[in-house]
Amino acid sequence: MSKALRLYQFSRKVHKWAGLLLSIVFMFLAITGLLLVYMIPLGISDELKMGKAASPSQSIPMDEVVSIATSQGLPDVTSVEDIFRIEYRPGLNIYQVRFNNSQGVQIDVSTGKVLSTNPDYSTFLITLHDGSYFGNWYRYTALTFAGLSLILLSFSGYYMVGFPLYKRLMARKKNKRLENIATEK
Repeated sequence: MSKALRLYQFSRKVHKWAGLLLSIVFMFLAITGLLLVYMIPLGISDELKMGKAASPSQSIPMDEVVSIATSQGLPDVTSVEDIFRIEYRPGLNIYQVRFNNSQGVQIDVSTGKVLSTNPDYSTFLITLHDGSYFGNWYRYTALTFAGLSLILLSFSGYYMVGFPLYKRLMARKKNKRLENIATEK
């Protein structure tokens, strides 16, 4: 068996097994990604409200945003450590405060009025999707392995498509050469 054929067969095995293992990771990322894209129509995320029109210079200070958000009496929310992130949405003139426990608060940027305190599961979905829910070991081990394997899958796939094409092209050239030699005699 030629070296090229052995490499082709090895490439098929690597492609098959890496693809099977990675399909689990990619399926998980695809499902959580789709849920993130469609979270408002599915009712997973709180619909965004509209604040009073104001310029960024009229915004309430961040410490006041934290104070307002943590004083809403939400379960397991007592301090700034319970906040996952604060988003400033200038087009809507709101601050969207997301907590670690899947609660959310929307606050008017200029008045500090609370517009919504509904559950917001997008924080949970985001942490699942980016891998931080499982910890750094998952993010830096499993996702790094998945990324490197995707590169390997790409190259093995290119080889599996390219090798047969190359062999056919070489066979055609050889046949043409033989035909030319035969017609010259």
